[in-house]
Amino acid sequence: MFEHDEDIIESFSFDVPLNPYKRYPKTYGMYKNGHINRLNIVNQKVIPFTIFCLKHLERLYIQNTCLYCCNCQQSDVIEYFPLSLKELSIYDTNITHLSEQLGKLTNLQTLKLSNVGLTTLPDSIDNLSSLLMLYLPFNNITSLPITIKHLRSLQQITLKNNPYLRSVQQLNGLPSLEVLDASYCSIESLPRDLPKLIDLYMSNNNLKRLDGIQTLGNGTSSKKFFYFDMNYIGLVTPRIQR
Repeated sequence: MFEHDEDIIESFSFDVPLNPYKRYPKTYGMYKNGHINRLNIVNQKVIPFTIFCLKHLERLYIQNTCLYCCNCQQSDVIEYFPLSLKELSIYDTNITHLSEQLGKLTNLQTLKLSNVGLTTLPDSIDNLSSLLMLYLPFNNITSLPITIKHLRSLQQITLKNNPYLRSVQQLNGLPSLEVLDASYCSIESLPRDLPKLIDLYMSNNNLKRLDGIQTLGNGTSSKKFFYFDMNYIGLVTPRIQR
């Protein structure tokens, strides 16, 4: 249907400047070696369906723009995203849940879903074996899928401001996790067996004890920064103090 990526961009109902001098926060695209490899769509009415014809797209940023797929549900749009994506960022757009088709995006290294109303993650998230960063703040997540423990390359996860999230035990044993931000949730106990962890943000939760803290960051000599303010911790043992 389209011979070139520029033809796809021209089919959109809104203007998309290519390689602009000023990139943020306007809608724009980055064009290199004959292909659109990055696309930012901000404050538009809907995502045009023809966007999914961009087979070399590596980075897609969507903000305050409705996902659109004919008569599909919002979550069903995921199956049409190009498999070339390495970074997918969606902000301020309603997506209460993601379909299992998310697992097809096996090249993803960064997944950001902020203030989208997300309540669950699909079990297929464990197929994202290249994922390094998972950024999910300001949502309504109630629990994490047990399959998330298979993301052995994951280095950073942000879950802050998910007020219904009570446990992060599903993260136990992640071998590469260095940063965990679960502040402003309802977490009741610490995760365990995260040997590379160096930054832990657990402020404003429901912690009463620090059981298992010795299993966090015990595989690295790097300096650690753990934050537990605004919890219900009544006693810190001498061993933990050391």
